[in-house]
Amino acid sequence: MSTDQSIEHHVELDEIPGAPDTPPSEIRREGSEAIADALVASGVEMIFGYTGGSVPALARSLFTEDKLAEFGGRTELTAAWMSYGYNRVKRRAASAVVSWAVGALHVAPAVYASKLDGTPFMMMVMNNPPAYEARDPLQDAVEVYSSLKPISKYIKKVTDAGDLPVIVRQAVKEASTGRFGPSVLDLAQTAMYQTTNMAVEALELPRPPAARADDVAKTLELLLQAERPVLYVGAGVHIADAAEELRELAELLGVPVVSTSWGGRGLLPDAHPLYAGASGNFGWRSANDTLQRSDFWLAVGTSFSQMSTGSWSLKKPDTVVHVDVDQREIAKIFQPTLGMPADAKEFLSQLLDLAKRSLSGGTASNGLVPADISPWREETAGIKAEWQTEMNSWYDGTEVPINQYFLIKTLSDNLPEDTLVVADSGGNAFGMYRAFEYKTVTPLATGGRYMSLGAGLPVAMGAKLADPSRTVVSYHGDGGLYYDFMELSNLAQHNLKVIVVIDNNHCLLANRASAKASGIDNPWVDLPQTTDFVAVAKGMGVDGERVETPDQLVPAIERALAAEGSYVLDVHTEPGLRLVRALSGIIPIVGDRTPKKGHLADVIEGSWPS
Repeated sequence: MSTDQSIEHHVELDEIPGAPDTPPSEIRREGSEAIADALVASGVEMIFGYTGGSVPALARSLFTEDKLAEFGGRTELTAAWMSYGYNRVKRRAASAVVSWAVGALHVAPAVYASKLDGTPFMMMVMNNPPAYEARDPLQDAVEVYSSLKPISKYIKKVTDAGDLPVIVRQAVKEASTGRFGPSVLDLAQTAMYQTTNMAVEALELPRPPAARADDVAKTLELLLQAERPVLYVGAGVHIADAAEELRELAELLGVPVVSTSWGGRGLLPDAHPLYAGASGNFGWRSANDTLQRSDFWLAVGTSFSQMSTGSWSLKKPDTVVHVDVDQREIAKIFQPTLGMPADAKEFLSQLLDLAKRSLSGGTASNGLVPADISPWREETAGIKAEWQTEMNSWYDGTEVPINQYFLIKTLSDNLPEDTLVVADSGGNAFGMYRAFEYKTVTPLATGGRYMSLGAGLPVAMGAKLADPSRTVVSYHGDGGLYYDFMELSNLAQHNLKVIVVIDNNHCLLANRASAKASGIDNPWVDLPQTTDFVAVAKGMGVDGERVETPDQLVPAIERALAAEGSYVLDVHTEPGLRLVRALSGIIPIVGDRTPKKGHLADVIEGSWPS
């Protein structure tokens, strides 16, 4: 497979062996062939994985006749994170991951993350023959199904090949529709050699759900009546590919936009005059102030998570319309004025179309005169300017070790404007998703809930494979890189270019900060200064350099961009950086329901509900 070419995938029905017009008596596939054909027919184009046990019983059919592209991880988990990142950018289950039975539990974090984050994900677990379940075989995995069932959206244990085409179809469809999530197939080795005469059909995903017309009309009425409205948008807008509809609606009505801390970043360029910033503890104070001064939220594709709402301490207006593709999110934490289950793109398209048709000469078709919100726009623009002035004061370009925010700003200023940055987990991610300047609409390859330490590099690799035209940067903490640095060798082997920036402060910064806030001395937060990440990278075939002073940053970034292959920048940053809060009186992450003593005495109780 060439990693510098986009993978184009289009299936013609007559290309699929045993398509519906073939008489059933003439269809005869082994189980592994049926899986391969059904994956292709369902729009899957890439297989990530790790071999072992009976994996070859399936792989023998996946990669024959160039049916599917492949990329092997150095571990089951990193292969799964690659598939996670790939599918997040593609916005459907366009890849799957394959694992041997005992390795499936290594993948469990990615399965759970995809469920929490709403990421399309599909895993196929090769397992022992069913007869072994009555004995004590080597690498017994009889409980894999029961272990993964609680964290899967769709799961099937397959011991007979007969229905494999429809089971694969169901797995891809479930992962890619509604609230996206993980599908798992627990496949018996014997089923790979059994035969099936079931036809394979090309899968066309059903159209996402739209809102009821009367609910859309009511939403527009509330929006036009509000004097201080806000469009509050999250990851659901990104994953529905609705950034353009959001921008057009905001500009048509002149309504300020606030995004959630991570999931909604990059939906509008930071410099857009209507963008007020990202909400939450590690968001922008201007966004939090905009939300709390508002009299109406139109919340689309957000679940009102802890990090986006400051542990639910943001002052919420009386009027809130909540739109989400998952009806379980509606009225989950509080009762909205109006709640509707709908896909973000479908809903925003409906609302935009209605607004265009309804408004003429400054008056709605129902005679409603829209409120004058120009003073509100000026107010939100002013508080945004104040916040950006404050953030600019953090970018100290004289500090040694290097100031983290200066590093992020320097990356923003020198990377191509459509760069896709994947931050790992912890203090480096908090800083990146807050301070990196998004200059264009940028898809996010990570979700905003699970935040697993050590997923950054493989997720970035999956994103690069999904969109080879973009510059992709893995912005990694040194603590997280110990989890997944082995994938540097895969970058070299496949000549896949990802720029790896290590925010190396020789500690687990977020854990250090939270421990100190609680008055706890945690010896595990300090990491060794003796590790030479550049030497490790070069030993795996990836070039790079150490950056220790601010003046070295720009030339190093230029060399990374010019390099033919991947490049590692080991940037030594300030370990004592204080993560400035964007909400006063709120302890980041810890939130409410904690012991109220010492530094935690000022924690504000979550307000909806308390």
